Amino acid sequence: MLQTAVKEGEDLSDYYAATFYSVSQALRFEKMLQAKGIAVKIIPVPRAISSSCGVAARFAPPEYAAVKELLGEDSVEGIYHLNTDGGKMHAEKVWP
Repeated sequence: MLQTAVKEGEDLSDYYAATFYSVSQALRFEKMLQAKGIAVKIIPVPRAISSSCGVAARFAPPEYAAVKELLGEDSVEGIYHLNTDGGKMHAEKVWP
């Protein structure tokens, strides 16, 4: 389910985003993380990065280790750490 609204209390200044080759891969990834109890949200790909399909899965920094354990190289294009510094969004590719 594509969710783009920002909920009150969500920290958008520091998060991870996984990108995918297709929307169906993104949706499978979301379902897999939710089944493991990991909070995830499908979002449009942030402008600071690019993606083949235009959607990304956003999750909080404390979840990165658990998410990394579940990764299959064929399903995720990349994982980026995004943070805001002085009002500007910075992105660093952290996987692969």
